[in-house]
Amino acid sequence: MADRLTERLVAWLYDTPVAVLIRGPDFRIRLEWCAEAIERWGLGSPALSVGLPIGAPVGPRDPRGLDFFENMLPEGPALERMAALAGFRSVDTYGILSAFGRDCAGAIMVLLAGDRPGGNAGGYASMTPDDLRRVIGALDVNPLGAAPERGFRPSLAGFQRKALLGRAGDGTWQLPSGNAPSTWILKPDGPHAMAANEATCLRLAAACGLPVPDTELLDVAGLPVLAVKRYDRQTAPGGDIPVRVHQEDGCQATATPPGLKYEEQGGPALRDLADVIRNYGDPSEVTDLLRRTTFNMAVGNADAHAKNFSLLHDPAGPVVRLAPVYDVLSTIALDLTDSTGQPMRADTRLGQRVGGQVDVRQVTAANLIDEAVTWGIRRRAATEVVTETLDQVLGAIAATPGDPRVLAVIREQTRKLSSERTRGSVR
Repeated sequence: MADRLTERLVAWLYDTPVAVLIRGPDFRIRLEWCAEAIERWGLGSPALSVGLPIGAPVGPRDPRGLDFFENMLPEGPALERMAALAGFRSVDTYGILSAFGRDCAGAIMVLLAGDRPGGNAGGYASMTPDDLRRVIGALDVNPLGAAPERGFRPSLAGFQRKALLGRAGDGTWQLPSGNAPSTWILKPDGPHAMAANEATCLRLAAACGLPVPDTELLDVAGLPVLAVKRYDRQTAPGGDIPVRVHQEDGCQATATPPGLKYEEQGGPALRDLADVIRNYGDPSEVTDLLRRTTFNMAVGNADAHAKNFSLLHDPAGPVVRLAPVYDVLSTIALDLTDSTGQPMRADTRLGQRVGGQVDVRQVTAANLIDEAVTWGIRRRAATEVVTETLDQVLGAIAATPGDPRVLAVIREQTRKLSSERTRGSVR
């Protein structure tokens, strides 16, 4: 343990060392920027993060280093278990990443000093249905399907249980090892049935023209499991190990710790995300953010927060773009029960306010339009986008395969929004 407390970590991006991570007091992380990163991308480049530019002065008490890397860890029981497996406390981001930083979101790899991204050869082993069942059944013990014995040490943000796997061209599930990245995320139902709900919402989003990753709804020994293909991985030419593609979530892009992902806790507002897109990406994508926000309100997704929006980075330049839609479900359609089996009401408080409104059931089309105006979108244009998106949702519901009860709830929610949209007409 003493050696692990004094060693250093190195964050790599596209096989280039970006920053040395140094353990600081009170579980802080101090950064020292690597000359190789400055030479490749330039001083002040947002290649790693728009909220943490390469070469930015980062003092010993500056929280941005800790905030950025803490956002790469899961939350809740998965974090507690990973910390226990690593032999550190759950607040020790540095310690946990020293054990589970090899396969992270985006193209980042956090490795021990002296190690290199290609220095731990890896590949994939085919899984049988029994193997898949065992991995899914052991997620409380081995979060994310981690297997240190074969060099697979992943980390991925989020509260929900999930397994990170590979997949062959014929559809066979695979166990990654060593340097091989996971390419699919499998999310089994837990105490509350969510897999079919999310699958339904993602299919509906695709039918409305929103970019979504490939998804499948699996049955693993009677347990519904949503499988989502990772958009931050690309197939390599010649059948080599897949390529990691860099991304960051809305908390990282706004230099916000994960504990503040909800706006009511002091986290980023939708306008903050719009500003990031306008300043670092294609300003026209601010309109795409409005489409997604309107879709979230139409399906009744109250849990849309800053970590449920991500940006993909162009490896050749400083430009970012919105990542595909993910983690979208109709929270108002969830069938919730407490530990005694008694029905519970879903929380309708919004993760991010919309036009000043804090309850998803109270949001109107006028709220959506007013919100967009604060981002700099003209009222007439905002009205057209909101109207078009709501019409697309209503028009796509009938032909979208999915949970009929969830679709019925979405239809009612969208009709309510549509009936009120004239209140947001052009002034």
